[in-house]
Amino acid sequence: MPISKFLGGVLVMVIWGVNFAIIDIGLRSFDPYLLASLRFLLAALPAVFFFKRPQVPWRYIALYGLFFGIGQFGLLFAGMHFGFSAGLASVVMQLQAFWTIGLAAAMLHERVVPRQLTGVVVAAVGIALIIGITDGSVTAVGAVLVIGASLSWAMANIVIKKAHPTDALAFTVWASLIPPIPMFLLSLGVNGWGSITHSFAHMGWVGLGSLAYMVYPTILFGFTLWGHLLRNYKTSHVAPLSLLVPVFGMASSMLLLDEPLGGLKAGAIVLVILGLVINQFDLVGRLKKRWQGAPAAPAPAGVTDGDPAASTSTSTTKAS
Repeated sequence: MPISKFLGGVLVMVIWGVNFAIIDIGLRSFDPYLLASLRFLLAALPAVFFFKRPQVPWRYIALYGLFFGIGQFGLLFAGMHFGFSAGLASVVMQLQAFWTIGLAAAMLHERVVPRQLTGVVVAAVGIALIIGITDGSVTAVGAVLVIGASLSWAMANIVIKKAHPTDALAFTVWASLIPPIPMFLLSLGVNGWGSITHSFAHMGWVGLGSLAYMVYPTILFGFTLWGHLLRNYKTSHVAPLSLLVPVFGMASSMLLLDEPLGGLKAGAIVLVILGLVINQFDLVGRLKKRWQGAPAAPAPAGVTDGDPAASTSTSTTKAS
C-alpha cells in the first residue's frame, strides 16, 4: 500500500475514533433512528444529483445501504442510546475485523490461519469482560446491538469487495439513499411526531454540528476512502488500520465526555486490541524468520574443520 494511502487510512481512523464521542453528543438532540435517517439523508442529498449511478448491479447498492446504513449505524446508534458508552463502542465495533476475515474466508475463499483464530479467542475474553462491567457504561441490550452493528459493518465490507465499484464516492452516495426512509419510519413508529418535532426545535448548533461531522468527514470522506482501500488492496492489509479506532475513540471519549477508565475496562480493552493484533500480524512468524535468517556466530577459537561444531557453523553460515 502506498504511503499516501496509508496516511489517508490513518486519518480516517482518527475521524472515526472521534466520531463515537460525536455520536454521543448527537444523541442528546435526536433519537437514534431519526439521527441515522438524517445522517444518510444529508449524505445522499444533494450529492446524488452530481454523481452518476455506479455501474454495479442495484442489489449491491441496496445491500450496502442496508448493512452500512440501517445495520451498522442504526444498531450502533440504538446501542449507545440504550446505555453503551462511546469509548467502549469504539472498541467493540472493531470486531468487524474478525467478522470481515471470517466472512471473506467463507464467501471469497480467503484463507484463515490458526493465529487468527487465537486472536478471536483473546478478543472474545475481552468482550466478555466488557459485558460484565457494572459501572453503568454497559448494558446487555446495548452490547447486543453494538456487536450486531460490528457484524453488519463486516457484511458491508464484503459487499464492497463483491461489487468492486470503480467510483467509491458515488457508490457511498447512492447507497445512502437506502437508509433514510426506513429509519425515519422507525423513529416515527417508536417515538411519534412529537419527538421528531421536538428534536428539530431544540437541536441547536451543537446538535447540528454533530450531525454535520457524522455526514461529511465520517461518511463522505471516511467511508469513501475505506471503500477505495478495500477495493484495491487485500482485506488483510486494510483491516489492521481499524486497530487505531479504539485508541482515538477512548481518548476522545475521555476528553470530550469525561468517560472514566477503570482497571477492568482498561484490561478488557487491552485484550480486545491484543486479539486484533494477533489476528492481523504474524509476529511470531516474523521473529522466527528473522532469527533463522540471522548470521551464525563465529566458531569458538580452537575448533578445527573436522569438529562437528565447526561443520554446523559453516553450513549455517552458508545457508544464511
